[in-house]
Amino acid sequence: MSKQFGASDERNVSRRTFLSASLISAVVVPANLLVVNTAQAAQRTAVALSPQQAFREIRDDEDAHVSFLKTALGSAARPMPSFKGLQQQNVDAFINLSQTFENVGVGAYLMAAPAISSKSTLAAAGSILTVEARHAGYLNGLRGAPLVPTGAFDKPIPQAQIVKDVMPFIASLNGGPDPTKPLRNDTDILNFALLLEYLEASFYNANVPKFYG
Repeated sequence: MSKQFGASDERNVSRRTFLSASLISAVVVPANLLVVNTAQAAQRTAVALSPQQAFREIRDDEDAHVSFLKTALGSAARPMPSFKGLQQQNVDAFINLSQTFENVGVGAYLMAAPAISSKSTLAAAGSILTVEARHAGYLNGLRGAPLVPTGAFDKPIPQAQIVKDVMPFIASLNGGPDPTKPLRNDTDILNFALLLEYLEASFYNANVPKFYG
C-alpha cells in the first residue's frame, strides 16, 4: 500500500480488487483504514470521470461490497433475494433510482453504526459508508440537487423507512432474515446491509450494461 496511485501503470488496477483489499485491511488492521482511504481517494480523483466510467465504478464498488459482506459473514450470510422492477426504461429513470438507492444506503449505514459492537466491523462499515456517500454525492449533483440534502450533517434513516423503500423491489427473500425484525447483533446488522448491497449490485448489473455498455 506504499505505492502512490496516479501513475499510469496504477490506473489500470481493478477498482473492485482495490476496494476489496481496502475493506479486508480495515477488518484486520483498522489503524490502516485512513491510509487506505486516502490512497483510494487520490486514485479516484486523479482524472475526471465520464458518466460511463462513473457508473461502471459504482457498479464495481457495489459488487465488491457484496463480496466483502458475504466473506465477513461466512456461513451466516443471507442468501441472495430475488428482485423485481430493477430494469429501467431510460437513463433518466435509472439515474433517479440510483440516487434513491445510494442515499438510502448512506442513511442505512448511519442508522446501524451506533449498534455495531465490534470495532473492526465498525471500521469496515465506516469504509463502505464513505464510498456510498461519495456515490450519493455524485448522483445528487448529477441531478442538480445539493450534494448533501440534509446539510452539513447526514442523518440516519429509520429501519422501518428503509424497509419501506426497498421492499417494493424484493420478490422473495429466499429464506433470508426478515428485514423488519430488530437488529440485535452485528450479524443481524451485516445481513441487513448485505440485503441492501445485493439490491444495489443487482440494480447496477441490470442497468449499467444497458445504458453505458
